[in-house]
Amino acid sequence: MTTPPPSALHAIPFICPLDGLPLAPEVGSLICANRHSFDISASGYINLLPVQYKKSRDPGDSKSMVTARRQVLDAGLFDPLADVLCEVVGSEITGSGREATGQTGTGEDEQPLLVDAGCGEGFYTARLAAHLQDNLKERAPKALGVDISKWAVMAAAKRHKNIAWVVASNKRLPLLQGAPKVITSLFGFETWPDWAQLQNAGQSVIVVDAGPRHLIELREIIYPTLQVHEPPVHEGATANSYELVSETSTRFEQTVHDADLLIDLLEMTPHGRKSGAEARDRVKARESLSLSFDAVIRTFRHR
Repeated sequence: MTTPPPSALHAIPFICPLDGLPLAPEVGSLICANRHSFDISASGYINLLPVQYKKSRDPGDSKSMVTARRQVLDAGLFDPLADVLCEVVGSEITGSGREATGQTGTGEDEQPLLVDAGCGEGFYTARLAAHLQDNLKERAPKALGVDISKWAVMAAAKRHKNIAWVVASNKRLPLLQGAPKVITSLFGFETWPDWAQLQNAGQSVIVVDAGPRHLIELREIIYPTLQVHEPPVHEGATANSYELVSETSTRFEQTVHDADLLIDLLEMTPHGRKSGAEARDRVKARESLSLSFDAVIRTFRHR
């Protein structure tokens, strides 16, 4: 019988979601000392979200939302944001951002762990992993994509075999305490108390939020009255001993000449759930639309 090749999951310091004990690799699975076993799927991901921790039968993004997001991201609309994010994360991983702020971490990891919390279908995770591998070579971090949506993780695992993927909740990242040097959270749901317990002093969370003019042209079509909001200030970060150490704004424009792609863009945002049939018809009637992209990237470091 041929032994399957090692999985990228084997290098990640997972813990059992049922008892908190370390998980060790066995053939085709991960298992803890109490013999709780979790199979690695044929696609290469693992599900560490027990049914008792689910708030619904199928939590997270639906299959159609994952498909829509993949269409938009493959079209390159968010590439400029991904490029800036890669630079920010690379700076934090290598420590150059710490030198700029006069801070140091808890020591250099032999191979640190980067966790993309709420990774979706894996676009940003894969871009980050490739950028860090190209620039840091053997010092590049291990990369782990986490999402509560099995459809998202399944899509990510099928496309990117060299990255570890897991179905899990941001509130219960199934990792050894102190394992993630950097957690990224893009347009997602930060769980500051839980991450503060997981990370050590000097470890970081990098958050991407929409700026006030993000996709404003699309929102003007959808809503009768437009509300413009500043990015959240993340009071939960400060309350849980994180300090804001850097902030980068990125703004750019893209023109979409495909009505179906505009609908996909709408579908992948929270605005898709708020818009009715008439609003969707107005979007689909557009032959082209120039869009503003506006995001802020903040690095919070655990004290």
